[in-house]
Amino acid sequence: MSKRQILEYLLETNTSVSIAQMCFALLAAMVLGIFMYFVYRATYRGTLYSKNFNITLVLVALITTVVMMIIGTNLALSLGMVGSLSIIRFRTAIKEPRDIAFLFWAVSIGLACGSEFYLAGALGSVAIAVVLAVANLDLYDSVSFLLVVRGTQGSLDAAAVQEAVKGKVRACKLRMRSLDGTDEEVTFELRIRSKNEAALVDAVKACTGVESVNLVSYSGETIG
Repeated sequence: MSKRQILEYLLETNTSVSIAQMCFALLAAMVLGIFMYFVYRATYRGTLYSKNFNITLVLVALITTVVMMIIGTNLALSLGMVGSLSIIRFRTAIKEPRDIAFLFWAVSIGLACGSEFYLAGALGSVAIAVVLAVANLDLYDSVSFLLVVRGTQGSLDAAAVQEAVKGKVRACKLRMRSLDGTDEEVTFELRIRSKNEAALVDAVKACTGVESVNLVSYSGETIG
């Protein structure tokens, strides 16, 4: 087969899809998209849950499925689709890296269903859900806090405070130490075991030179 014949084959070949195949592909994408919807809602641990974003994930899966069925094996149509999609500019900033992974998950569902690789889409979705479920478990039953201790300069011993909390936390790290006239303030990042905040505060108060203790819930990158 000559190069011209190969080029003509790639440009003219187009796989016809029956109505039954289209309906089944869209149904499979919708089922997997709804599964992804519930996984996102169940494993979300941020401050503000966005239902609109979650619904958008399902729509992305369905739209990608339709696009894949339209393109088929037609090279010319696929190149034209890439060119038309390249002019789209998305202005919405995605703040959570985890949301980007869900967007790729939605696209992969659409690609799998549009290409009739239903088993790959289903098994991949189950595997992702299992990983998210395991990652969402707090195996150590611990919470991140910032411990702010304030006392008189010279009498407050940061090492003694750190030693007092060691037996009650998973991890402890000094983050900040500041001096303001006669006052001294130290800040520790802690991973507290099994919600024993009261015992921790009492142990810190018993240390020499401690005048006030503040325990602040902390979200973000943690230690340990």
